[in-house]
Amino acid sequence: MYLSDDAALTVFSYIDPAGDILGRGQPGGCQDGPSFGHAWASTVMENPPVQGQPLPMTQVNYNENKGNQYQSLNYDHRLQQNDNLVFNNAFVFDNSLISDVGAVLNRPVYPSHEARPLGILTSPYSGTPSTSAATWTQEAMRGLPVQCHRSSIMPRSDAEIEDRNDVASHQHPQVVYNQRYSNAPIFNGNIYGPVQNSSQIITVDVLQFLYQHAAMGAVHESDERFPPPLCHPGTRDVVIGGVIGWYLDRNGEKKGIMWVHAPAGYGKTAVAGSVKERLDAMELSFTYPVGATFFFWRTSPERNSPARFIITLVYQLSQSIPELRPSIEFAIKSKPGIVKMALEDQLMELIVKPFRSLTNLDTMPNRLVIVDGIDECINSDRESRVERKYAEDQEVVQIRVLRLIHCLQSHHLPLSFLILSRPEAWIKRHFESEPYRDAVETLDLYEVGDHMNDVKWFVRAELSRIAKSFHLEGVDEEWTDEQALVRKSEGHMVYAATVIRHIDDEYADPRALLRGIVHVYSPSGSTRSTSHSAPLSPLYELYRQIMRSCPERNQSLMREVLEDTIVAQSDCFCQDYAHEAVLRVLDDVSKRSPGDGLRALRPLHAVLRIGDGNEGTDIHSLFIHSSFREFLEDPQLSFEFAVDLCKGRERRLSNVLDRMSSITTDTIGNKLEDADVFALDNWPWLWRNTLFKSRETHIDLMKKLGALDLTACIIQFYLYPSFDYAWCGDALALLFEFSQLSEFFIQSGEWEEDPEILSIVHMVTSHTQTSLDDAFTLLLKSSTFPAFSADVIARMASDCARRLSRVISQPDWRENKLVQALAHPGPNGIDMFKGVVGQLYEDFFDFDDQSIRDLLEHIYEVMVQEKNPIVEVENHPFRDFLELKAERDWEFDSSDLSCRIAIRSSTFRRKRLVPWTLLLYWVVFKYLVYTRT
Repeated sequence: MYLSDDAALTVFSYIDPAGDILGRGQPGGCQDGPSFGHAWASTVMENPPVQGQPLPMTQVNYNENKGNQYQSLNYDHRLQQNDNLVFNNAFVFDNSLISDVGAVLNRPVYPSHEARPLGILTSPYSGTPSTSAATWTQEAMRGLPVQCHRSSIMPRSDAEIEDRNDVASHQHPQVVYNQRYSNAPIFNGNIYGPVQNSSQIITVDVLQFLYQHAAMGAVHESDERFPPPLCHPGTRDVVIGGVIGWYLDRNGEKKGIMWVHAPAGYGKTAVAGSVKERLDAMELSFTYPVGATFFFWRTSPERNSPARFIITLVYQLSQSIPELRPSIEFAIKSKPGIVKMALEDQLMELIVKPFRSLTNLDTMPNRLVIVDGIDECINSDRESRVERKYAEDQEVVQIRVLRLIHCLQSHHLPLSFLILSRPEAWIKRHFESEPYRDAVETLDLYEVGDHMNDVKWFVRAELSRIAKSFHLEGVDEEWTDEQALVRKSEGHMVYAATVIRHIDDEYADPRALLRGIVHVYSPSGSTRSTSHSAPLSPLYELYRQIMRSCPERNQSLMREVLEDTIVAQSDCFCQDYAHEAVLRVLDDVSKRSPGDGLRALRPLHAVLRIGDGNEGTDIHSLFIHSSFREFLEDPQLSFEFAVDLCKGRERRLSNVLDRMSSITTDTIGNKLEDADVFALDNWPWLWRNTLFKSRETHIDLMKKLGALDLTACIIQFYLYPSFDYAWCGDALALLFEFSQLSEFFIQSGEWEEDPEILSIVHMVTSHTQTSLDDAFTLLLKSSTFPAFSADVIARMASDCARRLSRVISQPDWRENKLVQALAHPGPNGIDMFKGVVGQLYEDFFDFDDQSIRDLLEHIYEVMVQEKNPIVEVENHPFRDFLELKAERDWEFDSSDLSCRIAIRSSTFRRKRLVPWTLLLYWVVFKYLVYTRT
């Protein structure tokens, strides 16, 4: 049985020696019987049980008592609606409410002096149960439905349970009510006063809930990673065997964490996948040896951040270790907002505590948790797909992930952790520090195994496959350059794999392509120093050769499309993230011919997931290996093929503003093309992340923005939302990140003191503020717009409240058109109005902002004076605000009164003290005079 964690649940049943039910408890005593409620409660609270096996989630049914003007709820463990009794005498204890949650009986019964406790049942994380309750507690914890009749207590048959469950689940909704000012739910008994319905907490399926909030693309078996990278048979056997041997070590001397590190291109992800699949294939004494996996990826919005890291592990652990599921379910249903809590809190509530609740923890088999690519974790929050400064964010967030893993390991749970990453300096330094040194076993993939032999095995197998598909002779006859390829790889598996993909081209001769790779030497311009990346020099030279092999007439367009692609990966939101769909939209926005972008990238099939069989590849997974994107972004590596992301952002922003120029007030409500939606969704993100290199470009783009009909653009943005706000965030919210809106437009430039720049910034700021006010005013007052979804209304309300928080800083804010519109919402703007008031109330509740208080009071007074029907109903939107305001006013007055009383009391004491002090001085003076005489 579960309750919110601020309550303790205790269930007593009293029977006489013959087995008859004698009574049910009442808080503070029992009517028509001996008063034992208070003593009973205190005894229970002194000896609460601990680590009891939790029951399945309670089912609560709504039931109306005939002949009673109030409504009651019948607590029922198995949805047995009409039974005499299921659990008798249940109490909820918290600081503000003691509610009788005992089952409703069909007849009045009374306690007896001869009654004896039959059983105790509580939430799984409290003290030790009394021995007298052991029998019934064990039965209940096994989930057996208990049917209590007047003369017997007996379990139902399984068939009867199933039949009644089927009927009850269709006839009776699951409902829980919460008493106001208390977190304790009311399961049974009369309800007095207002209550809040929280049935969604009870009915949610825990696995479905976790699935919705997990980064499923980070799981080994995910479709996003299919087919998952694996080591070629016969390669990396030494490394894989070492990892599996460490995991299966039973002598008790192994460390709980293994860190496998190597530079890019050495197959760390393939090693992780092969370890997972080999362990799954082994015949062990338990199932699911790999409890969970998480594969970070730099360009994936849900995999380059730790925001879903813990939830994803919990989702997998709840399946690989089913015993954890009830406790995880309890934690989620008592704290449904846990997905928004700090990762450290998620870890304790969803992993550590559920493990601690198990009675067989010491004998439970050890599971392996695989975390690959921590160096690919670069963003600190889920909303941000914005490329940060290299060392600004990623070092902090990667160390945080390591600390989370170490925290789990420090609790001595039956979990081992395999971590794979590049040997970044901060990661290495962290693992070598004192707290981690004794817990981490390190394996350098670069130094373990015969890499050249692994590449040889792989190349021979792949060339044989290609020869067979092209109907060529054997490898020895046709592939005379095989050994040259192995030598040139220098043991880099990614090099060999890239070459194989390059020559596996159905429209070219693979033998000629291979000869071009192994016998073409770098031009004189390629001799620039790359000593800082010496381990990958052969790979980067291969990338340059692949780029040179593309038709020269298309190379300029190819670099432009690559710039667009990387900017889209980092800064943009799209309706459809399949790379072909994104490239179509980018072609349209850039005024290229349809299909130009896709055709420009097709020759790069060796390094991009593009072409036949990759049509649905997500734009964030387009690069086969992250080293190719790093190569493109570093001019010291890519030379003439380097991409300029600043230039790409400026070009993309200019194209987007041009596209928005076609949206006017006259076109509001017209269906938008995909390129229009893309422009509306992304212009704030692009503006915030563009560091203008040219003063002229900055001025030109601000003038373009100032010429737009921003009011129409803002309304169309809400009318045609293209993505999930909860995941992607709201582009317009970026306008309120700075204390002054002008900072948003100038923060991307380097000319803060330039008079012309400042003048144009002032113009654009004023234009944007007026457009926001006009747009929100129309949305509040208009009766012509179609109905908005709940998510869009919530976002509009949030943005409008943020804008109002800036407006009220002005001295004449009461005359602002948006403030006046808020006091007079139209028929279609009432929901938005309620959302704005609710958001302002939350801000007032959190920050006690006097200006927000003045705004809410002003709006309420205007509506009361005009007798607006919105405020004449009992449950009007200002009710919570007025109650909180009155409460805080009372607290202020009370503290002020207490202060005045204390001051007067102190003054009184001082006034009474003065005469006695003077008298004491006079006595001392007389004594001294007397002694001297």
